[in-house]
Parts: sequence; C-alpha cells; structure tokens
Amino acid sequence: MRRLISLLPLLLCASFSWAQPDTVLLRGNVDLPEVVVTGTGTTHYLKNAPVQTEVISGKALRNLSGRSVEEILGSLSASFSFSQNDMGSGMQLNGLGGGYILILLDGKRINGDVGGQNDLNAIDIGSVERIEIVKGASSSLYGSDAIAGVVNFITRKNRDRVSFSNTTRVGYHADVLQSSSLGLSFDRVSASTSVSYKHTDGWQNTSDEWYRHNLYDNSVTRTVNRSQNYKVAQSVEYALSKRIRVRADASYYNRWTYRPSGFPQWQLKDFYYRDQNYSMDATYRFSAENRLLVDASFGEYAYYYDYTQREYTDLFNANGERIVFYPGDRVMQSSQRRFMTRAKGVFSIGQKHVVSAGMEYSMGVLVSPMRLVGGDRASAYTLSAYAQDEWSVLPRLNVTSGIRLVHHEAFGHIATPKVSAVYRLGRFNLRATYSHGFKAPTVKELYYCYLATIMTRMKAYYGNENLRPQLSNYYSIGTEFHSSVLKLSLTLYYNGVQNMIALQPVLTSPEDKLLEVEETMRYTNLARARSYGADFTFALTLKGGFSVGGGYSFADAKAQDPEQGYFKEYKPINGTSYHNATARMTWDKELSAGVYRLSVSLFGRYQSERFYITDGNTNPYSIWRLNTSHSFLKFLQYNVDMSMGVDNIFNYVDRTPFGRNRGTSTPGRTLYVSLNLQFKDKKSTRSPRMRGMTEVESDDADLN
Repeated sequence: MRRLISLLPLLLCASFSWAQPDTVLLRGNVDLPEVVVTGTGTTHYLKNAPVQTEVISGKALRNLSGRSVEEILGSLSASFSFSQNDMGSGMQLNGLGGGYILILLDGKRINGDVGGQNDLNAIDIGSVERIEIVKGASSSLYGSDAIAGVVNFITRKNRDRVSFSNTTRVGYHADVLQSSSLGLSFDRVSASTSVSYKHTDGWQNTSDEWYRHNLYDNSVTRTVNRSQNYKVAQSVEYALSKRIRVRADASYYNRWTYRPSGFPQWQLKDFYYRDQNYSMDATYRFSAENRLLVDASFGEYAYYYDYTQREYTDLFNANGERIVFYPGDRVMQSSQRRFMTRAKGVFSIGQKHVVSAGMEYSMGVLVSPMRLVGGDRASAYTLSAYAQDEWSVLPRLNVTSGIRLVHHEAFGHIATPKVSAVYRLGRFNLRATYSHGFKAPTVKELYYCYLATIMTRMKAYYGNENLRPQLSNYYSIGTEFHSSVLKLSLTLYYNGVQNMIALQPVLTSPEDKLLEVEETMRYTNLARARSYGADFTFALTLKGGFSVGGGYSFADAKAQDPEQGYFKEYKPINGTSYHNATARMTWDKELSAGVYRLSVSLFGRYQSERFYITDGNTNPYSIWRLNTSHSFLKFLQYNVDMSMGVDNIFNYVDRTPFGRNRGTSTPGRTLYVSLNLQFKDKKSTRSPRMRGMTEVESDDADLN
C-alpha cells in the first residue's frame, strides 16, 4: 500500500498526457445523458449510477475500428490486459485472471471455456452497441465468477420497421471481419437475424523456439495460428399485451484453429470449437417502475481435436487395445453444458427504495469421454436467492445493498453481501464499496481424471470433490468530477482472495504406478491472493472539435506459491504488470452539414513488464494506432461509415522465442479498412406498448 500511496502524485500528473474520453465513468452530454444497467440490474444515468460503472461507448468502438474483443478492451480500458493463445484470451482485470471475470452478453452469461478462459471470439463485435464494466466482486447480483468484475456486451436492438446493417473489415494477414444483421417489426412482433464471420491467416514473429530445454532456430510454430469462425443468431420478440412481452433467442457458433505440423513439436491435431445457445424469457410490467421477469436458457460449448496425422495415445479400450486416432478423426475432448432458469422482480417502494429480488437455478454438466472420474459425464447444481435495495437515504446520498444466498451441490451454503454508497457533492461523486464474492469450483475441478504424456513424462491430473469455493473481499473508495468540459475519476481498491484452487503435486497411487504414471497433480484449495491498486481516467473537451483524455491503471497482484509449505511466499500472479495506460486524442468535425463528418483519432497503449513464475518475464511495450473515420449521409435512411487506419505505427514486434513469455503478439505495422452500411425505416409499426418501451428499458428487462 505504501508503494500505491507514493505513486498517487505521479498518477495525477501523468494523467494529463493520456487520452481516452469515450471510456471514462462520466460522459458529459446534457441532451443525451448516458444510461447504464449492469451495476444494479436497473437503469440509471451514468453520472448518478449507485454502482460505479465504466462505459465503452459506440462512438469509441467506431473510432477504434477494432478487430477483436481483446483489441477493443485492451485499447480502450487500461484495467485489462491479454496474453492470447490457442486455448483462450488470457484475459486479466486489475491483476486477476479470466476465471474471475464474469462475461455477459445482453445481461446473460456466455457459456463455456477452454483452459479456464471464455471464448471471446463467440461475441460478434460488429453487433455490439456499447460495453459496460463493473469492477470488483459482484456476486450478490450475478453469483459465481464475479470476483474481479463484470463485463457486459450490449448489442444493438431493432426498433424500426426495417433495419439492415453490414460491417466489413479487412487488413493484413488475410484478416477479415464480416458482420451483417437484419431487423423487422410487424405490429406486435419484432425479429432480428445476425450473421458474422472472422478469418485470419495468422503470422510468425520468430522461428526460434525453446523446446525440451533446447533452443531451436527453425521452428514452424506460429505466433498466431490460422483460424476462422462464424456465428448465426436469431431473436424474436412478441408483445402479448401492453404489459406482457416474451422473447426467444438462439445462436450457433463454430471455430477452427489450424496448427502447422513440423519441427520441433510435430503437432498432430487441429482444434475445433462449437457453441450453441437457446433461451426464452418473459416480462410482466405492473407499471413503468415495477415488473416481473422469468427466463430459461440452455448452452453447450464443445471442444474437439481434429487429427491431421496418426497418433498413438496413452489410452486403452475395454479389450486392452491401445487407442489410435487417424487423419480425419474428430474426437470430442469436452462438452460443457449449462441449464439455467431465473425469476426476478423489480419494485419501486415509495420515493426512496427500488427493490430487486429473485431466485436462480443452474445445472452445469461436463461431458468428457476420456477425462472424468467414473464415466464420461459429471454435473453439479446451484440454487440461489438474492435481494437488493437501492435506498435514496438523502437527496444526495444513495446506499445500494444486496445479498445472495447460495446452495451448491458440492460445497453446501454460502452468503455474499455487497454495500455501495455514493454521495453527490456538487460536481463531485464520492463513492465507497464493500463486496464479498465467490467462485464455485467447476465440474472439471471437482471430477477431472486425465492421464497423458506431457513433455516426455507420464502425468495424471485429478479433480477433488471436497473443494471449497474461492472467496474474495473487495474494498474500494473513489471520487468523480464532471462538468461540460472535464471529467475525472480516481478509484483505489483492494481485493483479497481466499481458498484459491490450484493444481498441487500429490503422491502417485500404486494403481497409477502400474500405468507408468510419473507425476500426479490434484486440484486443491491451498493459496491466497490479493490485488490492490488505483484506476484513474480523465477526459477533456477542447475547442475546434478536439478532445483528449486518458486512462491509467496501477495493479499490484500477488498470490501464494502453492508448492511451498505452510509459510507460503507471495509472488506476482502470472501475467500481471504494475503499470498499464491507454491513450486517445481525437479531432472530430462535420465538414458538410448532414453529408460528411471526419474523425481522426490516435490511440495508444503502454504495458510495463509482465511477471511469470516460469519461462521468463516479458518486455514492456507501447503500441500506437491512427484511425480515420468517415461518415456520410447521416440525414437519410442510409448511413455509410468508413474507417481506414494504421495499427502499430512504430512497427514494434516482440520476437521472444516460443516457449518463453512475450508481452504482445502483434505482427508489426498493419493497414486496415472497414466499411459499415446501415439502413433504417424509422416509421414504427410496433404495438403501443412496445412503442412506449424505451431502448434502455428493453435492455434492462434482459438483465439478471
């Protein structure tokens, strides 16, 4: 904490050289004040939100013209960092990894992960309208996993008789992003269909590779492998009456990752992923302030090996014969399935209270023919109830408190409270938060059983049915200032995590020794972690269409070494860095009224050295991007937006050999162009009730 206090003057001074005006906590537009829903599950103007919320606006998304979720969050919020690989994004928020970050799409959990990371490729960024970020534990409202924070991707909703949108982005290395959507409304019915496609040929930044303690200089391993994915999504909404609305959603997603086979690793298989989700929900509104919501959903995320060469495995069939896979075989490794049903009520009580309460049932199922104890299927259910009260104690003071009571099939009961307070003092908001978070052990951590030869050694990995939930205690204080030209926010936080689950070496059983197992690992609760730091953002609007602003994040995140004895030493959490900053400077001007608008933006990101227990720390780096946005025909039904830019202007490339950690996977300087076409017939034919429902209320109705 002493280090943090000593850095505060530096934060305040350095902030005025960094830019990011569209992601600050307080956007100043008196005519169109920004509205958020993620912090409380109810609608609030951003500057008055009871729970601190960071917003990446649609304008910021357009001006950046990013190619992926990782690129967008990493460029527009200093609190995030990524270390991508074939198994996931390596996402971190304020020093805690992706397993502690809850990802929502329109207020609903996205299903499935591989290697502990959510597949962010399943989010069609071309359909995202804005992103809301709530930092710190939010388990009282959202349940498990919300320890580091919550990221809610909110997509565009159709509210016109006919609407069509198409975004095409192309760049170096056959980098293609294609996203199209069609929306229709007929009286009481509204429907939207979206299709997205993404492709890259990948690239190789170095041919050096550390493999089995030797350095080779002719590796075929690629920094980013060739991959492609597509997603189809359908949504239908029907207004049964002025008070009742029902909605059904479905999506299907496929992704292929192709790995080169050659020296020194000689990969024998590619990766294939499949995700499908189905949900239905209904809303009954007593009035504009009071409503009931129910929903049910099912999701499956499946992960396969696509064999390109013959492989002799360490597995045997019922006849004692070794299992062999051949080119063309597709073998499922795991299928993660989740069924969830929820009921929620929101009620306004007098002038001072907004109460939310609900119940939730979730069943997680893992199907893995070769990696589970006692068969190919395991499951665990969770039943919970929660309540939240937004209390306007005084005209300037709001206290939001909530609690969730949880029963989990494996570990029993737990309670997770949260209290947030905001006091408005003129143009300042003063905030304080305490929250208790939890992360339930996954079905994999409970019931895993996997034997394989890894790095020439036969190893066994086992789950643990006696695991306890990982717990956190989060504290934060902060202040915000907002005026028509200047926005500031500063937050200090501390997040302590207990009962961290990690793989721990244990004695090899006699039975496994007969199978020639040399090393055994088991999931165990045995470590603590803590992360503390500061987040600072500011935005300044200047004359002549200029704006500058900035984001800086300091995070000191350390965890106990699980391989040490009782007095475990705290070491930096893998992949964390002390200092991260993002920057943006923009000139925006309408050059021809209603016909042409030009925006020129310079984005930057700095990341200091990242720490790892093994395979070396990374080099610090900074990446800069220049983007120009051109908007045409805004006064017509047709809108045309085009972006052209240069990413990584100064051509920084991290050529650290494979097998060692590197700070970034950027291929160097690249060019890209993006074209967005929109058509809207704004003459609505929707029912009176649906016409009366604002966009924000519709979004709110989808949230937990």
